[in-house]
Amino acid sequence: MRPAPTRAPLALLLALLMLLASACGDDDRAAAPSAAAADAGTQSPTSTPPPRKLTFMAGFRPQANLPFVAVYVADAKGYFAADGLDVTIRHSSGDEHLKLLLAKEIEVTTATGAQALRRRAEGLPVRAVALFGQRGDQGFVARADASIAAPADFRGRTVGFKSGIVPAELKALLATAGLTERDVRLQAVGFDPRVFIERGVDVYPVFLSNEPFAIRKTGLAIRVFDPADYGVATLGLTYLVHENTLAGDRELVRRFLRAALRGAAYAAANVDEAVTITLTHADGADPELQRFLLQTDLAAARRANGMGRADATQWTALEELLVRSGVLVRAGVGASVFDGSIVDTLYDASGRLLP
Repeated sequence: MRPAPTRAPLALLLALLMLLASACGDDDRAAAPSAAAADAGTQSPTSTPPPRKLTFMAGFRPQANLPFVAVYVADAKGYFAADGLDVTIRHSSGDEHLKLLLAKEIEVTTATGAQALRRRAEGLPVRAVALFGQRGDQGFVARADASIAAPADFRGRTVGFKSGIVPAELKALLATAGLTERDVRLQAVGFDPRVFIERGVDVYPVFLSNEPFAIRKTGLAIRVFDPADYGVATLGLTYLVHENTLAGDRELVRRFLRAALRGAAYAAANVDEAVTITLTHADGADPELQRFLLQTDLAAARRANGMGRADATQWTALEELLVRSGVLVRAGVGASVFDGSIVDTLYDASGRLLP
């Protein structure tokens, strides 16, 4: 007698077939993701992250100062975007830029070397991370027909200074000729060159990057006295950051510097285009004056091992000048005000900007 067939093998077979069908269905879903899954894939860890936001505030109105132009060009040519940055460009009135930097409402601003030293000496948490002006922008002019051919000829003359304290550059320039403030007649003149043009003073203080050009454009022949030509230690504009930003987000600072220095290099090779880009920010400005300003700043920024770099000796020499002139009470911050460790990594051994 044949044994009665059992249902167990059939039930097992059906269960196995259902399992295989379920597995095939999972494979099909994996091979053909839904539209929602495809959209979600655009935010996967391997996709490009959104650009980091950064605000740069120039320390003055829109114009062709090289550190400003470097940012204008880097923005216009896409260098910031290529480095993953979304940069907002602003301009300061008064000392607004320093206040906002200290409040961490902006990440980068500009200041002269002397300003950076003074702020650091006051205990403010700021660091310069790039130096453009290898020599300062403060100079003096005299009429070409005034028999003032050298600083020694300032003796007994009326010598102007912008406002506030008598600048260290003037004190040091007088000292190169064996003179002091008592040997001249000092006069505060503000920022209007008409006091000089109308013979209100014999020697007038100027920003070398633009005021000699503007005065000559009136038809007046002048002699220009740059303290650096007489051995006076001076430094120009820097990029300034909050020391907490430098310590806590060096990658953000590095990206900004790399893109900005690319912008500066492009401006040096394409001055006319850089001026055109500048005029999109400085609406109504005189193109000739902007070109003069940029070319003057480019000449002052030349450095064999790379624009933006500096040596500790430059800062200590400037600090000593400021102490001798009474601008600083004592030395002690010159070695800490400038951090060139990031900008140094952006150049090769021959001083070429790395790609």
